[in-house]
Amino acid sequence: MRAVTPGGWRRRLPVASLPQAEAKTGRRGARSFPASVGAPIRAGFMSDAGTFERGGAWRTEISAMLALAWPLAAANLLQMLVWAIDVMFIARLGTVPLAAASLSFALFGTMMWAMTGLTGMVSALIAAALGRGTGVVREVRRATRMALWLAVISAVILALAMHQGEALMLATGQQADISAEAGRFLAVLGWAAVPMLICNVLRSYVSALGRPVFATLVVGLQVGIAALGNYALVFGNLGMPAWGMLGSAIASSVTTWLGVLAYVALIFSDRKLRAFHIFGRWWSPDWSYLWRLIVLGAP
Repeated sequence: MRAVTPGGWRRRLPVASLPQAEAKTGRRGARSFPASVGAPIRAGFMSDAGTFERGGAWRTEISAMLALAWPLAAANLLQMLVWAIDVMFIARLGTVPLAAASLSFALFGTMMWAMTGLTGMVSALIAAALGRGTGVVREVRRATRMALWLAVISAVILALAMHQGEALMLATGQQADISAEAGRFLAVLGWAAVPMLICNVLRSYVSALGRPVFATLVVGLQVGIAALGNYALVFGNLGMPAWGMLGSAIASSVTTWLGVLAYVALIFSDRKLRAFHIFGRWWSPDWSYLWRLIVLGAP
């Protein structure tokens, strides 16, 4: 910076010779806050900006979480309603059928929830593939395909185990007539595990790819079908035979198979879901993915 001397000539002054305020501002005669005041102001501004950015990130994350969670929560409630519908219709048949159905659903439901822990892990593998960002289509397709394999294998094992329902009931000290009713009921209901576990995989697939509302739509459809099926097959309405408890088990199987068809239709109707071709190369195994599902899901 130059200064004018009494002689009229100019000479350069070092910045250090200026007043502190001028040195800080770079402007002569300008008013400025001392550094001790300016630093907290700048720090406070940056802190407020950081807080604002963090607050915006939190709001974004919470909104995304709620957008994903509420359809799945609604689907879970509706799924519980499907089971409740079966029990409500069977209860009108008498105390023995009600006791047999309650015990059957307790046994079948416990084993089903264990199996869904295995197949539901496909959502974690899909999320990992999306996070890596390389070979996404191939990895998502393989993970989903092997989860469907695991669903079918697990369901067949479960269905065969349910054929021993009467023996299991007797082993726990239940009455003979209740055990016999439960055994017949479980022998039919057990095969509903196949479409149920397939639905669980497809539900995890659509949810992991940002379409959780599809799960709500499918289960909502199943509620109506379950009510209609029980009304027709348990009591012989709408021109159908009255099959009692077995009619309710058949209605459950029909309901879940229609749920599978609904998921397939929704997947093929959605461009994003259709792009992964999860039903392609169905007979091509990938044992590493199958093993990962078992290792992650078994605990």
